[in-house]
Amino acid sequence: MKRLKRFLTPFIKVKNTKKFWIGIFIIVLLFIAGYVHNNNIAYIGMFFVFSLMSFSLLFGRINISKAEVRFEKRRFFANEEYKLPLIVKGEAIEFDNRVKFDKRGYNDLEIEIFSLYPIGIAKFSKTIKIKDILVYPKLKGESLKSAFLRGEEMDFDSLKEYEGEGLKYIHWASLAKGDIKAKKFGGESRVDRLLFDYSLLKGDKEERISQLAKWAKEAFDSGIEFEIILPDKKISSKEGFDEVFKELALY
Repeated sequence: MKRLKRFLTPFIKVKNTKKFWIGIFIIVLLFIAGYVHNNNIAYIGMFFVFSLMSFSLLFGRINISKAEVRFEKRRFFANEEYKLPLIVKGEAIEFDNRVKFDKRGYNDLEIEIFSLYPIGIAKFSKTIKIKDILVYPKLKGESLKSAFLRGEEMDFDSLKEYEGEGLKYIHWASLAKGDIKAKKFGGESRVDRLLFDYSLLKGDKEERISQLAKWAKEAFDSGIEFEIILPDKKISSKEGFDEVFKELALY
């Protein structure tokens, strides 16, 4: 009874393909041949094709009704296209695996999965809803280097012990030898902490949040500590990447 109820669930869509109508045409031809010529072989062929199509429709509908989708968590930024991190359980299940979110914050996603299983006489489909996907702000605005780090890096001077300065400072040749070193630039003054002030930025709320997000992303990539000053709160890079961007996404 439970399986029958699932089989009859109305949200499953069925669209007949060309193969379906070819099958109907063959059934009609075999019926005419059997009737006109009193040919039992034609009748047997007709019932075989009819049975094959009927069972195909049944199994195809059961297959799509039992199909499951598991969404793997990952980081999404608004206005960027991603390949959907989905794990699908079912036979020959297909879907459009590209997605782009237009706004930050929590988003709901509807995905139509479909299948031509088992012999392609019909396209079975249903819509899967995934709720509360956290989308980080889009990364837009002036670069961190342009805004804060002009003149920070000069000519390469020497090597020093690596102390977590960031990927751009690693001397990769020394890493290959098993002794990681950092590049030191002549005249460089190391930036240890930056302040990003919402109130000092130009533009509307979304433009300011996008600029803060861009700086925060680049600062994390460079290993630079920072603090974001919003009108009613402060966010520190010490809270971690996902916590910082969750705050910005929901602000």
